[in-house]
Formats: sequence, C-alpha cells, structure tokens
Amino acid sequence: MKLSQRQIEIFNAVMIYKSATAAAETLGTSQPTVSRELRELEAHIGFELFNRFGKRLTPTNQALLLHSAVSRSFVGMQEISRVALSIKQHNAAHLRIASLPAYAEAYLPRVAERFLKARSQVHLSIHSLEEVVLRHDLTTQMFDIGLTEGSIQTEDATAETISLGEVVCVLPYNHALASKSVLAPRDFEGVDFVYFAQEDPYRRKIDQIFDAEGVSRRYCVETTTATGVCSMVASGVGVSIVNPLTAAHYAAKGVALRRFGVPVPYQVSLWRPAKELRSTHADLFVSVMRQVADEVVSRLRDL
Repeated sequence: MKLSQRQIEIFNAVMIYKSATAAAETLGTSQPTVSRELRELEAHIGFELFNRFGKRLTPTNQALLLHSAVSRSFVGMQEISRVALSIKQHNAAHLRIASLPAYAEAYLPRVAERFLKARSQVHLSIHSLEEVVLRHDLTTQMFDIGLTEGSIQTEDATAETISLGEVVCVLPYNHALASKSVLAPRDFEGVDFVYFAQEDPYRRKIDQIFDAEGVSRRYCVETTTATGVCSMVASGVGVSIVNPLTAAHYAAKGVALRRFGVPVPYQVSLWRPAKELRSTHADLFVSVMRQVADEVVSRLRDL
C-alpha cells in the first residue's frame, strides 16, 4: 500500500485544523478538493478516518493512530528544512537529543545549563519520549544523542553507558520506614507501594528481589514514569524504588530517600550515531553529562 504525499498532507492539515475548509485555505486549494482527496484516501486504506456530521469532521480512533505516525514524519521533514536553513546561514550549531521523560526533567536541565555557558551559540532541542517510541525514533529520525534505560544497537550507531550508582528507596517524609537508614526487602511487607508498568526493566528486577525474599507489597497504583512515581510518593500514596537521578531531583519536594539493602546498579544507556556523523558539540554535551552524573552520585551519598 503506497499513499501519495498529497493525501498525507491533506490528512495532516485536516487533523490539525479540524476542518476541511481551514485545511484547504492552508494548502491553497478548495474545500471540495480536500473532501474528495480524503474520500479517496479512505477508499485506498480501507477504513474511515472521519465521522461526518454535516460539515463537521470528527476523527475516528483509527485516524488518531495514523496521525501519530504522520505527525512524526512531518517533524522529520521540518527538521531537514531547519538544518538546510542553518547551513545556508552558516549556523549549523544545533543538537537534537531524544530522552526518556525522567531524564528530561531530572537530569538534562542541569546538563543544558552548564553546556550552554560554554557553547551559548548552540541550539538545543530535547525530545521527551517514552521508551518504545524513543527506540523507534532513534533508528528512523536524526538525533545526535539518545538517552534510554535499555541499550540500542544498530549498524550505524554505538552505545555507551553512564553509571549512576544504585536505585534508591523513596518515601513520604512522615512515613514509618523513614526512621531507618537502610531498607531491606522484608521492611516492605504489606506496605503501600507505587509500581512502574510491568514492561519496565527495573520493575522486573525489583519484583524478582521481593519474590525471592517472599515479600508481598501492597499494590496501590501503577504509573509509567519515575517522575510520576515520585509525585505519587510525595503525595503520600505509597513508597517506591526509583532511579537515582529522579530520586535526587525529588529530595527537596516532599520525598525522603533511603538506601535499598539489595544493591541494584543503575545506568543510563547513551546512544550516539556513527563516529563520522558526530559533532564536537555533542562530544562536549556528553562530557558534561558525565560530570553531572558524578555529582548526582556524590550528592546521593551525602543525602
């Protein structure tokens, strides 16, 4: 199945502007042409993209799914246009970084602030993505650096790691377990616990530890990000175990940190394109990342 670029442009415009008339004005064509192209697109792919109520177009669930892929391809085209303009203006100093949301909130702001003091002319673009989407986009779009939990190996890229010590127990300040400096698995028996999603690799590691000890935590809520987990903990929902970056970030936000009695090393997987495609700006950014990581580990020892 091959769709025409014109059909994709029309579909994208209608999804953005919520109207065939507005899409037509944006694309410099007529409303009947837009409507006809949409009908032909639906006939071509074999399912309806919009529910039609008079002149109103309401996207179907299938349209929303399709547009999530289409919108990413348009971002890629916009990035190519931006790079071309930068080259024309002799100003191609730009770094694109794909990162998990936890790193984008708890790690990269400090890295960006320090990096930009040394390279103020560089434009940083940080894309915060969930692991599954991030892995896909690292192999299909143009990024200088990617930060994930799991390693990604491709023919035209390499992976490094940044060690950040061990995972950390996080608790509400007034929680009974906060009286201890080190928490063993048995301390969590029957305790309200905030879980990561089941597909999370560190969730599986932690579960294996508790299962081996025969400890049953009380499941109260599950969420997909470390920042979400810590927000739940800060609100008193329960306790949890998270990566050291996010734990340190929330140390001053209503969360107490304690060492976990079973060491679980934590590291960030650093994805980079092949050496011939790397820039000196990216090299410096990675160097600053390692400096900040060392500082986080040192700060956690003090905490």
